[in-house]
Amino acid sequence: MTTMSASSDLIATARSLRPEIEAFSDECQRLRHLPDGVARLLREHRIFGMARPPELGGLGVDLYSALRTVEELSIADASVGWCAAIGSGSIGQIQLAEEVAREIFRPGICVAGVGSPSGRALPVDGGYRVTGRWAYASGCQTSEWIFMGNLVFEGDRPRLSQSGGPELRIAIVPVSDVEIIDTWHTSGLRGTGSHDIAVQDLFVPAERTALVDVSNTRGQGREIGIPMFTLFGLALTPVALGAARRALDELIALAQGKTPMMAGSKLREKPVVQHEVARAEATLEAGRTYFYDMVSRLLDRANRGEEIDMAFRARVRLAATHATECAAQAADIAYRLGGGSANYESSVLQRCFRDAHAVTQHFMLSYTNYEVAGRVLLGLEPVAPVLF
Repeated sequence: MTTMSASSDLIATARSLRPEIEAFSDECQRLRHLPDGVARLLREHRIFGMARPPELGGLGVDLYSALRTVEELSIADASVGWCAAIGSGSIGQIQLAEEVAREIFRPGICVAGVGSPSGRALPVDGGYRVTGRWAYASGCQTSEWIFMGNLVFEGDRPRLSQSGGPELRIAIVPVSDVEIIDTWHTSGLRGTGSHDIAVQDLFVPAERTALVDVSNTRGQGREIGIPMFTLFGLALTPVALGAARRALDELIALAQGKTPMMAGSKLREKPVVQHEVARAEATLEAGRTYFYDMVSRLLDRANRGEEIDMAFRARVRLAATHATECAAQAADIAYRLGGGSANYESSVLQRCFRDAHAVTQHFMLSYTNYEVAGRVLLGLEPVAPVLF
């Protein structure tokens, strides 16, 4: 177990890395994946795998500290924060035999992939033959190992698990076994390298696969008792918070010296700017505070061994979705107040605007979560409860 001091030190480290990360931002946008220099920083400081236990090469930081670390990195560059979140291990551990896990999860190693069951795994002697194509494999070019979600098939039909649903199995393979397809041409989060990946009839030894039980509401992640999808729903929110924080900081700095065209005073002296900056700050901080409050309450429940029931899980996802939306709204205000200069690629404001909105498009943080949370609050059964 990592001490509070060690976790705080990692947050401070992430903050201290900001100048170095910012120096790579233009290259990150151009390459559409993390530059080697940034990946090296994340490895050296063991931010990749930070939430994994020490016996699996990690630092064992708690969920709250992992989220705060991602937020600090995202202030420097949201794409870096996103890849750090994916590679942190905070989303949950793949349940592998100890000797296999030790082979894969080594200090500083990045493990990324796609958990959605977009592939087929056919049982064969000693393992599975895997075929499929998976979208949004964030960090795939930075990772040493790639995991892929699959439906297990017997003949032409999916095999059923003990719970009665289709059997889902994660396969984890060296990145050299995977074809990376250049699909990541996007507006926001350009530097995440979230390309498609594919394999064709690839043999994966059984010991490098793991069964995924989505019906297990007690969770399989490092934070005992927290469902896997609840962890996933939290992991990316700090990226939006960091992008919005950077946008507001940039706008405030710009306002000190910029005099808008046809105006007789600096931007900071305009009443409408003062009003909107205050509104953006309140919006961002309200969403952020609600989010971290729910994270703390979630951890408290888990530590006491209490069940994380659907009513509470819906509230956690509501807080994550709301915080992400608040971040996008704050970034909107900063971008709009930046005026015409915010349109240029050289402006950090336009990048933060694009990145914050890209986070809102992730299915775990989609506006449709309001409907699901509302159903639960009104005493109705949620749609797709396993995703909460």
